[in-house]
Amino acid sequence: MSDDINYFQQGINVTFRDEYYTHQIQEPSQEHHREHKSIPAQHWNDILSYIKINLGVPINLLEISDDDLIIQLRQHVLGLFSQYAPAKAWTYISGKDIIRGGPGSPEYMARIPVPSGTYIIDILEAYPTKEVSIVDMYGGALINAQAAMDLTISNAYIDAVRSLQVRNTWEFLPPDIMIFDKETLACVIVYNTPHRTLDTIRPDLYHRAFKPLCLGNAKLWISAMRSKFENLTTPFGALNLNYDKLQADGQTSIDAAMAVLETIPPDILIDVSI
Repeated sequence: MSDDINYFQQGINVTFRDEYYTHQIQEPSQEHHREHKSIPAQHWNDILSYIKINLGVPINLLEISDDDLIIQLRQHVLGLFSQYAPAKAWTYISGKDIIRGGPGSPEYMARIPVPSGTYIIDILEAYPTKEVSIVDMYGGALINAQAAMDLTISNAYIDAVRSLQVRNTWEFLPPDIMIFDKETLACVIVYNTPHRTLDTIRPDLYHRAFKPLCLGNAKLWISAMRSKFENLTTPFGALNLNYDKLQADGQTSIDAAMAVLETIPPDILIDVSI
């Protein structure tokens, strides 16, 4: 593992001196969970309490158990929410991750090393190996950079020359392949991934979007169950479960939550002003 670390550090021309980041590189597959002490905490018990109080529990019993409700919310709601406001994680590509493609395939490919079971939504940013040029190595010695004006001129000249260099672009091929235009020794990858726990959700989006989204979907599921017994006759008379109002309220909650999610700006926004 130490050889991979040195290979990675030499590839991107940096040296890690912080024990925290060195620990991250040595154990990239280890998950680091943060425990938030804020009140109320962001966990599934808070979601269940929010849903039940809005549906009249304990006076009005629900047709779905707590465990089944959490399973459905985790599978259907948390995944949808993560498409709009995903969790962000990072990893790095080293020499052992390089893939040698066969005939007809891209020449420079690498497999993104992520923990087993990790789903990559998309790649937020990639920082490949720094291209080293003569200007990078000797640019500071081209002129006397002792004065502030000389240093400014030197930096402007180096930036201009670097802008003429061909940059290593990349393309993400799901589920975990990176394609590069140039040979890459190492690359830091920042990727979007679904939330595994609720404490990684932004607190404002948790309260303004995620909780109403869970409530709305729970109302739709319960209204679908109650619609099967709308015309059921009992010794006490006909049942009036009023499922249509519950369905309408659930769709209203979903629409309001989706309106909040759709206002989230993209991670990378390009503004072309005319």
